[in-house]
Amino acid sequence: MLKELWNKIVSGSDYILLTMQAEARLVVYVVLGLIGLYFLLKPFVRFVMALEWNAFITYLFVILLMCLIMTRFTSANDWKYFLYAVVIFSIVLSVKRAISFIR
Repeated sequence: MLKELWNKIVSGSDYILLTMQAEARLVVYVVLGLIGLYFLLKPFVRFVMALEWNAFITYLFVILLMCLIMTRFTSANDWKYFLYAVVIFSIVLSVKRAISFIR
Protein backbone atom coordinates (compact mmCIF):
# COMPACT_ATOMS: atom_id res chain seq x y z
CA MET A 1 0.00 0.00 0.00
CA LEU A 2 2.78 2.46 0.89
CA LYS A 3 4.73 1.38 -2.18
CA GLU A 4 1.73 2.17 -4.42
CA LEU A 5 1.33 5.56 -2.76
CA TRP A 6 5.03 6.29 -3.20
CA ASN A 7 4.86 5.29 -6.89
CA LYS A 8 1.89 7.65 -7.41
CA ILE A 9 3.78 10.50 -5.75
CA VAL A 10 6.84 9.85 -7.93
CA SER A 11 4.79 9.64 -11.12
CA GLY A 12 2.97 12.86 -10.18
CA SER A 13 6.23 14.69 -9.55
CA ASP A 14 7.66 13.36 -12.83
CA TYR A 15 4.59 14.64 -14.66
CA ILE A 16 4.95 18.08 -13.05
CA LEU A 17 8.66 18.27 -13.82
CA LEU A 18 8.12 17.26 -17.45
CA THR A 19 5.11 19.45 -18.24
CA MET A 20 5.45 22.48 -15.98
CA GLN A 21 9.18 23.15 -15.64
CA ALA A 22 8.92 26.94 -15.50
CA GLU A 23 6.17 26.86 -12.88
CA ALA A 24 8.02 24.28 -10.78
CA ARG A 25 11.19 26.37 -10.95
CA LEU A 26 9.23 29.47 -9.89
CA VAL A 27 7.77 27.62 -6.91
CA VAL A 28 11.23 26.43 -5.86
CA TYR A 29 12.65 29.97 -6.14
CA VAL A 30 9.78 31.43 -4.12
CA VAL A 31 10.15 28.78 -1.41
CA LEU A 32 13.91 29.35 -1.22
CA GLY A 33 13.35 33.10 -1.10
CA LEU A 34 10.80 32.76 1.70
CA ILE A 35 13.15 30.53 3.69
CA GLY A 36 16.00 33.01 3.21
CA LEU A 37 13.86 35.99 4.21
CA TYR A 38 12.55 34.11 7.22
CA PHE A 39 16.04 33.52 8.58
CA LEU A 40 17.18 37.05 7.68
CA LEU A 41 14.21 38.74 9.36
CA LYS A 42 13.92 36.48 12.40
CA PRO A 43 16.58 38.35 14.46
CA PHE A 44 14.96 41.69 13.59
CA VAL A 45 11.52 40.45 14.66
CA ARG A 46 12.94 39.09 17.92
CA PHE A 47 14.63 42.44 18.58
CA VAL A 48 11.41 44.36 17.94
CA MET A 49 9.48 41.97 20.17
CA ALA A 50 12.06 42.36 22.93
CA LEU A 51 11.56 46.12 22.75
CA GLU A 52 7.79 45.49 22.93
CA TRP A 53 7.07 47.50 19.79
CA ASN A 54 3.76 45.79 19.03
CA ALA A 55 2.45 48.84 17.15
CA PHE A 56 5.48 48.71 14.83
CA ILE A 57 4.96 45.03 14.05
CA THR A 58 1.28 45.68 13.36
CA TYR A 59 2.22 48.64 11.17
CA LEU A 60 4.59 46.51 9.08
CA PHE A 61 2.01 43.74 8.76
CA VAL A 62 -0.69 46.19 7.62
CA ILE A 63 1.61 47.80 5.04
CA LEU A 64 2.65 44.42 3.61
CA LEU A 65 -0.94 43.19 3.49
CA MET A 66 -2.03 46.37 1.73
CA CYS A 67 0.77 45.91 -0.84
CA LEU A 68 -0.54 42.40 -1.50
CA ILE A 69 -4.13 43.59 -1.84
CA MET A 70 -3.14 46.49 -4.08
CA THR A 71 -1.16 44.32 -6.47
CA ARG A 72 -4.01 41.82 -6.61
CA PHE A 73 -6.92 44.17 -7.26
CA THR A 74 -5.43 47.13 -9.09
CA SER A 75 -3.52 47.40 -12.29
CA ALA A 76 -1.88 50.73 -11.47
CA ASN A 77 1.77 50.77 -12.43
CA ASP A 78 2.47 54.03 -10.65
CA TRP A 79 3.42 53.20 -7.07
CA LYS A 80 4.08 56.77 -5.97
CA TYR A 81 0.43 57.21 -4.94
CA PHE A 82 0.66 54.12 -2.77
CA LEU A 83 3.80 55.52 -1.17
CA TYR A 84 1.97 58.82 -0.55
CA ALA A 85 -0.78 56.85 1.18
CA VAL A 86 1.77 55.00 3.32
CA VAL A 87 3.37 58.31 4.35
CA ILE A 88 -0.01 59.81 5.25
CA PHE A 89 -0.92 56.66 7.19
CA SER A 90 2.41 56.87 9.04
CA ILE A 91 1.85 60.51 9.92
CA VAL A 92 -1.66 59.85 11.22
CA LEU A 93 -0.43 56.89 13.26
CA SER A 94 2.47 58.94 14.66
CA VAL A 95 0.20 61.84 15.65
CA LYS A 96 -2.20 59.42 17.34
CA ARG A 97 0.67 57.84 19.23
CA ALA A 98 2.11 61.23 20.22
CA ILE A 99 -1.27 62.34 21.58
CA SER A 100 -1.51 59.16 23.64
CA PHE A 101 1.99 59.82 25.08
CA ILE A 102 1.12 63.43 25.96
CA ARG A 103 -1.94 62.36 27.95
